Amino acid sequence: MRFCLAILLLLASSNCSTPRVEPDVLKVDSKIEPTSDGLLITKYIISSKGNGLKENLLEFGSALSDGSLVEGLETEGLQVRRIDTIDIPAIVASVGTVRSHSFVWHGQILKWRDVVQRQIPNSGLLISESGRSHFVDSGFISLLARSWLVQRENDLFVYLQLLPTWHVPKVGGIVLGQGSVAKQSTLFSNIEIEVLLSDGEALVVASELSVVGSSNGPQIEGPPPVRLGEALLGGDVDGGNVVLLVVEANILSRE
Repeated sequence: MRFCLAILLLLASSNCSTPRVEPDVLKVDSKIEPTSDGLLITKYIISSKGNGLKENLLEFGSALSDGSLVEGLETEGLQVRRIDTIDIPAIVASVGTVRSHSFVWHGQILKWRDVVQRQIPNSGLLISESGRSHFVDSGFISLLARSWLVQRENDLFVYLQLLPTWHVPKVGGIVLGQGSVAKQSTLFSNIEIEVLLSDGEALVVASELSVVGSSNGPQIEGPPPVRLGEALLGGDVDGGNVVLLVVEANILSRE
């Protein structure tokens, strides 16, 4: 089965205005042929065209069915859409120019696993969550995932849970999802995502990362707080870019 169609957009980034000049195409694996059911997760860092991330994504797929969850995700700086995987190249191209991308084949995830993890910098990070600012000076912000194949009526689906977390691990461990008990932890269950994806469907989790500037307010000096979703996907490090996390479902044919 064809997979990771989004890599095709690399060809579109070449400049062909001068016929004699060969395009400089990045050599990557353009296709993955999984031999099992499960998830492929691809992360794109994109220089935005500035057209508005939400407006771009509204042209593709559909929103999550829970309106209050959608509102909560947007409050935290996250746009989430169900899409057809065949639309991934068009979505990425509509957002801007790809600076970098990486992908990981996860298969089925029977126990919680960190699929995105960011260590809090030594200088700490001021994070806004549910409208409240928190200064976090240690630990990791992570996106945990669980996923497996389920049968509903006469069809197969990939069940997916995504849960943002913050934790301070015990000495010697960094991964919350491997059963170890953290010294401190917070589960942001108010924005937990739970969906069923059919073969050829994907979930896009995206954030438009703000450029961090200085605040001249009377009470706060230095950079303003970063929203939870922005902190998770890059925060002040990749400010000014758009990050797309594409979670693709793969179900092998039973015929």
